[in-house]
Amino acid sequence: MKDHQVVLDHIDRYGEPSARRLFSNRLVNEAQYLSGLGHLNLGYSTWEQS
Repeated sequence: MKDHQVVLDHIDRYGEPSARRLFSNRLVNEAQYLSGLGHLNLGYSTWEQS
């Protein structure tokens, strides 16, 4: 899966247990891990734009 945001959006809307039933545990874990590292575009920027 190229876009882990799909998993994160599903978790936000339906909860983690639903995401783990729909997707694999490994995919959910990976999406959560990568979001914690800041590798995903979560719709905001931490850098100030001038």
